[in-house]
Amino acid sequence: MRFVYAIIAFAAGLALLGLGISQLTAETEETHVVETEGAEDAPFTVVTNDVIDAEAGRDEFTIEAEGEYLIALGRTYDVEAWLDDAAHNRVTGFEASEDPEDPSRITAEYIDGETDVPEPTDSDLWVSVETAEGEMPYRWDTPDEEGDWALLIYREGDEPAPAAITTTETVTYSPTGGIALLVSGALVILLALGLFYWAVGGPRRRRNAQATSAAPAAPAAGEMNPTDAPAPGEEDATQEFVPAGSAPAEVAEEPAVEDSAPGAAGAYSTTEVTAVEHPETVNDPVDEQDVDEDDDAGPMNAPDDQAPATHDDSERLSGWAKGLRDRLGGGRSPFAAVLAVLVALASGLGLAGPAHADNGEDDPEEDEDSEVQQDAPADVDAEELEEDNEADEETGIEGEVPSEGYSVLLSSQLESIMEDIAQTVENADEERDAELLEDRVAGDALDYRELAYRNYDLAETSMPTPIGTEVLSAAVTGDTDFPRQAVVIVEHSDAEVPQVLIIEQATARENYKLVHTAMMAPGTEFPAVSAEQGGVSVVSPGDAEDSGTPAAALQGVSRWFVDEDHDFGEQMAESVYIDALHEYHDELTEAADDTEIEFVNPEVDLDDASALELPDGTVVVAGSFDMTMEMSPIGDGDTIFLEHDLVVEIVGTDWTTFPTRITSREFVVLHIPPEDSEEEVVLVGVDNLISDAEINTPEGFDDY
Repeated sequence: MRFVYAIIAFAAGLALLGLGISQLTAETEETHVVETEGAEDAPFTVVTNDVIDAEAGRDEFTIEAEGEYLIALGRTYDVEAWLDDAAHNRVTGFEASEDPEDPSRITAEYIDGETDVPEPTDSDLWVSVETAEGEMPYRWDTPDEEGDWALLIYREGDEPAPAAITTTETVTYSPTGGIALLVSGALVILLALGLFYWAVGGPRRRRNAQATSAAPAAPAAGEMNPTDAPAPGEEDATQEFVPAGSAPAEVAEEPAVEDSAPGAAGAYSTTEVTAVEHPETVNDPVDEQDVDEDDDAGPMNAPDDQAPATHDDSERLSGWAKGLRDRLGGGRSPFAAVLAVLVALASGLGLAGPAHADNGEDDPEEDEDSEVQQDAPADVDAEELEEDNEADEETGIEGEVPSEGYSVLLSSQLESIMEDIAQTVENADEERDAELLEDRVAGDALDYRELAYRNYDLAETSMPTPIGTEVLSAAVTGDTDFPRQAVVIVEHSDAEVPQVLIIEQATARENYKLVHTAMMAPGTEFPAVSAEQGGVSVVSPGDAEDSGTPAAALQGVSRWFVDEDHDFGEQMAESVYIDALHEYHDELTEAADDTEIEFVNPEVDLDDASALELPDGTVVVAGSFDMTMEMSPIGDGDTIFLEHDLVVEIVGTDWTTFPTRITSREFVVLHIPPEDSEEEVVLVGVDNLISDAEINTPEGFDDY
């Protein structure tokens, strides 16, 4: 029967191996097409990165459509701001199916709203706009991984936008079952081999057992003769029953030399066991012939003083365990060896007991490696940061302002905006037509260009400097609310000094417009700020009567322009431009012997003023004011000679004997330190144009 059991076990093991191989070689993946559900006809479709999961392979999808359509990429909050109340479909996410046989689905939500809205193609909010036609595979690729991004899909005209996207879902079946079958089959085959070996060795074990039982058994030393046993109920405190083959405790403590005399061990022969001295031979296999001879000789007992340390382990084993050990030959039988191998394999493969959750403790060696890996990038980043700071110092722009978050514009967006503004201004300058500026210029910048065109038409004065496109520094607001602004320092090849520009986006559906422009004042600096650097916010200029506000700074500078002794001059940093202006005013006064010259206090136009707070707490404020010079004859008949061609063209004469007013519009940009700082206010940018001139003639006088 032992051979039958071995053959059955071997066949079962082969069957399990075959099933395992069959499962591992079978198809383990299935691909499903995931479609969109819930969309309706609408002029726009929004796809957010809620659908995207690169790890799950959902960074690619297909836009299902016919005909031509457009795809705009922008930040999610910009897409939502532009849509506002427009009707659209919003692809909301991916819902995985719990049943592997059924595909998952992409969910969409229809949001009702206005359908008559402008086309968003030319909006500054988009990072890119591309034209597509028909079914189009699309790979999700955003400029950076910060923030949420979205696609705005639409058509030109009144046709509904494509609203369906599809992706593929791959369902992978786990190979755990096949691996388990392979392991189980291997274990069963090993067990079959053990049973076969046990069956083959059966006759030899029976012969050994018969030879052992035929030998005369003599009482061992210290073994009690049954005839000498005490009568029932009697107790012999001086006599202890010792099992055959075992030495009394007292004898075990004596030197082994005294118990080595012949016959001291009784009928059983004893073989001396010597410890192996060479470590390399400890694990040498036992010769099969030696094992057979030992089996024929009977049990092997070591001297008491050389008993192995595990000799007393049997006292700690439970009954069933000792029985199993005795049945398996004390662990020395081939079957016991095979069983030990099976248990070891099962334990190593995790099949010998219940699964245990990881306790979360990491290997110290792995922790040390991970710390090294984490520290290395930090060192590299520090070096790169130091190199970046050194590079910024070489640009000529003042030291870099620390960043706090990210702005609402990428550098590529800002560059595109500046190129569009520069092109619009260039076209208008060629035609000297202010109406051509309206799409990209507003506020003080529009007033400046209108005055420049008028002055050129009257007296062929110089035209204003073209708008540069090479960005040297840019502080862009990080607030998602509107209006959004940015202060940009640009350079043009035809200009001797950089330009200080302020651009503003009033609403989501309007583009950025140039609202302030000035030439950078000589000898000044501006912080080096990246367009994508955050921490910039729009602030209110405040009231000119409130000390410490940007409006108050504008008001103070305007008074200092006309009065070099004004108290606000103590808060201002030294300015080459202001010094030259004061010197010019002094020269006019000294040269006008027959004319009295006065400068009235200007009033700042705060309606168009703009202020931005930088990450370091400083504020950049831009605005304009009118500076008026009044000239009056000292005596009757004294003549005022007007030597400026533009003033002559405006008033119609080059001399007069009546009081005359000449007004110039001053455009300024200030950099204001924080309130608790000891730094001074800096005039960063300034420009001016003659805006008006008039002679206060008596009523009815028309000789001019």
